[in-house]
Amino acid sequence: MANLYLLLLLVTCPCFSDQAATFRQTTPVMSVSPANKVTLECSVSNGNVEEIGMSWIRQTPGKAPEGVLYFKKDQTVYRAPNITERFVPSRDSSVSKFFLTISDVCETDDSVYFCFIYYTDGAQSWGEGTRVKVLRSDLPAPSVNLLPPAPKEMASSGTITLTCLVSGFYPGFIEVLWSVDSTQRSTGVTTSPVALSSDQTYLLSSYLSMPTAEWDQGKLFSCGVRHESRETLVQKSISINTCK
Repeated sequence: MANLYLLLLLVTCPCFSDQAATFRQTTPVMSVSPANKVTLECSVSNGNVEEIGMSWIRQTPGKAPEGVLYFKKDQTVYRAPNITERFVPSRDSSVSKFFLTISDVCETDDSVYFCFIYYTDGAQSWGEGTRVKVLRSDLPAPSVNLLPPAPKEMASSGTITLTCLVSGFYPGFIEVLWSVDSTQRSTGVTTSPVALSSDQTYLLSSYLSMPTAEWDQGKLFSCGVRHESRETLVQKSISINTCK
């Protein structure tokens, strides 16, 4: 239902891209404690806020984008079915900004919120997105498990792959870092999107591919993650020597 509502939002602006406004969300993260209030800003260039119908959507890791609300030029508000009146849009033409205020913030509000407009000729204008980071002291921390290459792969291929399984973390915002002998490695890395598991924590998998000859040299390969539940890197390491 929320996705259907999002589609309806996308076709409500009777505008053309030769009138395109530019949106900026200059604050990437706003931290807020549960039950408090937070206000997001969306600055407008090349446009009059009183002549723009503004849409807000949010993206939560592991979920499809979700429509939040549509704020018409006449200031009528259309909220998605699962969005309550805790979410209040507003605008201020004197500073050329739109605002989205979320009151009585709860854990499920932790997401990245985007202001945007969709034009009838298919063009779009988006803000960069602002994450509402809901503070908690008991966040589930990630568990990291680093698996060696499969024996069959080592015997039959000139390339092998290490698998890093990360699970049990919340919220779903996380950074994966690979290193080889303590030097960061980005080449050959593929990381899946995060997914929501049945216990409402998140998981992902990341892979590092390399020539078999590099693995045979006995180098130390490490997979680490940065997550807000921990002040330091959560990391596991492996080499051909640890597998013997």
